Amino acid sequence: MGFLKKLNVLYCHGLGSSVNCRHAIQLQSYFEKQNDVYFEKFQYKNPGSLDHVWNVNEWRRDIEERIETTDEKWVLMATSGACHPALNIAKTRKSKIAGLFLMCPGTGLDMNFVDTIQPGALKYLMKVGTIKYPPSKHGHPALLNIDCLQEFLKTDICNNPDYTINITCPVLTVHGVDDNIVPVENSSRLTQRIVSTYKDFYRIPKVDHYFDLDDEVLKRLDQLMDEIRKKESCIKMGAKI
Repeated sequence: MGFLKKLNVLYCHGLGSSVNCRHAIQLQSYFEKQNDVYFEKFQYKNPGSLDHVWNVNEWRRDIEERIETTDEKWVLMATSGACHPALNIAKTRKSKIAGLFLMCPGTGLDMNFVDTIQPGALKYLMKVGTIKYPPSKHGHPALLNIDCLQEFLKTDICNNPDYTINITCPVLTVHGVDDNIVPVENSSRLTQRIVSTYKDFYRIPKVDHYFDLDDEVLKRLDQLMDEIRKKESCIKMGAKI
């Protein structure tokens, strides 16, 4: 373990979900057996509010406020739309982020994504002005409008004109091959653009956007956490010399 005493892990759920989603519960169980890890399921502000229009950059500010409450680094673990702020934070606040675990990241999308909610949803949104994003099991609904979706696309790290994405921490990305909400190819392109020397991408066979963390995913998560431990121990050792 070197000089490293604890890893702080923050799990961030996706749109329509909650801190009680399957990934949150499975990760909590996984980390209960690791004495050097502090694990937290993160709660954004205004969960489930249909009076407040959702905005991904408010999620980002919520996460940034949480990680700034301590001098320690964090490992961000995020599902779907929450990968958007997690990636941006990893790029702009390198000194705070020790690693990333991305599950079916909602990146590289366009406005047609809205029709994955329900066929014709984009046309309805353009006509009415707002639409309710439905909750998943144990999840929260969200109120969307054109402006918040355009903001989501404009600030998506994958829409940056630079080919390379300057994220240097270790990164694991997993994505269902049969995902009909975010194409698995989006994660393949994302992985290719990230400059980190440790980046692992696993296509999960025979699953869609909603999947459990199976044995292969957890094995790769073990490898990610070991890589983070090794890298952070080297950094702390260097600081002491």
